Amino acid sequence: MSKGTLGSFNGTTTANVNMLDIFKQNEMAAHENSTLAFTDHMVIKKIGIQCEAGTEVIINGCEIPIVSGVFELGFGQVDITSLVFKEEKSVNIYYMY
Repeated sequence: MSKGTLGSFNGTTTANVNMLDIFKQNEMAAHENSTLAFTDHMVIKKIGIQCEAGTEVIINGCEIPIVSGVFELGFGQVDITSLVFKEEKSVNIYYMY
């Protein structure tokens, strides 16, 4: 049995916006029968981010500098409920929810 659903975002982030709201909108548009239709908020179980080195992101209220330009959290390490970039950034993100 599957432990989650994979999704991705490739583009420019919106500064000071919870990107999980954007991810949920995109997932719902692509998969109208998604389990996300039955939840108020998306919870990310696994994430990988590729971006410009030095990008600052706020995950669940904790500020994290992505020093090398690559960031990853394995499945189940943290339930991500908020992902906010301080500035508009070009990113490649994959996630599991």
